[in-house]
Amino acid sequence: MISSLTSKFSYFDRRALFISAYKVAVYHWHKGKIASSYLFDIDEEGKQNLERYLSQTTNSPFYILVDVFEEEYRRETIPHVFGADRQALLNRKQDRLFRDTPYIYDELQGREEEGRRDDNILLTAITNPGLVRAWVEILDAHRTPVAGIYSIPLLAHSLLKLRSEAKDHTLLVSLQSISGLRQTFIQNGELRISRLVQMPRYGTTPYAAYIAEEVEKIQRYLNSLRLIPENEPLSICFLLAGELRDELEEYYSDSELVKYHIIDINELAKDAGLEISTTAPFSDQLFVSHLLKRTPANQYGAASERRYFSMRRMRYSMLAASMLLMTVGVLWSGYNSFTGLSYKQQSIAAELRKQFYSARYTMARERLPDTPVEPEDLQRAVEISNSMKQYKTWPLEAVKVISKGLDNFPVVRLKSLSWVTSIDPNVELGGKVQSNPARQNKIGFSNVSFTDTGYLFYQIALIEGYLDPFDGNFRQAITTINNYAEVLRKEDSVHDVSIITLPLDVSSSTNLQGNTKAQAKTANFSLRVVIGIGNET
Repeated sequence: MISSLTSKFSYFDRRALFISAYKVAVYHWHKGKIASSYLFDIDEEGKQNLERYLSQTTNSPFYILVDVFEEEYRRETIPHVFGADRQALLNRKQDRLFRDTPYIYDELQGREEEGRRDDNILLTAITNPGLVRAWVEILDAHRTPVAGIYSIPLLAHSLLKLRSEAKDHTLLVSLQSISGLRQTFIQNGELRISRLVQMPRYGTTPYAAYIAEEVEKIQRYLNSLRLIPENEPLSICFLLAGELRDELEEYYSDSELVKYHIIDINELAKDAGLEISTTAPFSDQLFVSHLLKRTPANQYGAASERRYFSMRRMRYSMLAASMLLMTVGVLWSGYNSFTGLSYKQQSIAAELRKQFYSARYTMARERLPDTPVEPEDLQRAVEISNSMKQYKTWPLEAVKVISKGLDNFPVVRLKSLSWVTSIDPNVELGGKVQSNPARQNKIGFSNVSFTDTGYLFYQIALIEGYLDPFDGNFRQAITTINNYAEVLRKEDSVHDVSIITLPLDVSSSTNLQGNTKAQAKTANFSLRVVIGIGNET
């Protein structure tokens, strides 16, 4: 293990664990590029070193990259269905082809052009899960988040799309320092075959000849499978850098059936937006940087292996939601505070305007001449007048008659006035007709004939009043009330005035009672007045 101190990275840093059959490497990603790397052997000591490394570094998530011999690729077809039916078909295919491994990945690769147009599915699997599981268990024991498990051939597929050299039939050749020579065949933008070859230690043998030999082997294999039409060339793209790249440029020459392209690792990294500068022929940093920058969806990782990453992401989501809610709360509180201050200012301004206009109103009222009637009474009279306009007739005649009588008797005070309009002069104020002739000429009842009087209708008014001042002399009070009734009868429009009640009941049907010590305080009475209306206006 390469020794290291405890790393202090930012909150959003991540790491890659590159697993091969011979070595395991750890790469740290910081500020958009690889910051440091560490190498571990495939033995117990290497596992112990990894555990020590995990205990000395921050718990940032891992993206596991795998490049092993035990990775198989199968292209199958399944009916074009969706949902649970599709998943059931995929599970059946996976159980039949890769029974003893949990690391299985499926990818849709178009549909058949004829027949039922079934779906073409690429199924890949790591057939020796122990190579990966041993290291994943160490990460799990330290509760280290695992974002996913990925394969170099699948990453190479996405990288190759950035280059124009990639044609319909492309063989991508790359060297990884801890795994070997990887050859991946991509047809029409879809991964078909990938092969890993163990390489001798770099510098111990001429690599150019060794690579050429291995590339020739896979060419013969592709020809045997008849995957490439006879009239279409094969494009072979080498990902290299440094001296080996220069050697291969001189080693190969194009033909009608094979086109060779030597792609510099640094140039491809630049096309992918990565910060890489290397003179070594190995593509480790290229694939790791591409993985950590893109952070694609998980390929091989099981849900149980990724639970700490899911919990971490849930935690970040909750923190983000909390920050968002807090921000919204602060903004809303600020808005409410601002609105409250605005309403407060408006309230103060309204109070000042009220005081200003009240003072102006008081000043204006003081300059007005004195009137015997208060403004509130005038307002009430206007409101009554407006209400009366809604009716067909006005009690104007009744009011005129009653007012003339009041002018002659200052001691008479009006308490209330009720009135009704009817074509029958003997109607009661409640709407009933006094149809009993025997009740005529009695106090409280009209003495109006039913014969035609020539009037259109009648206004019947009930006057309730009292005498003020009143000294307790009932005789004088009754005389005053009779005189007031007589004055009303003399008006031309009045056809009947009947006394309903007197301060003292003097009828023969009642007993006269009293007390010499008692002194009456009020002299109340009520009159019924019938007025004829001969003109509607």
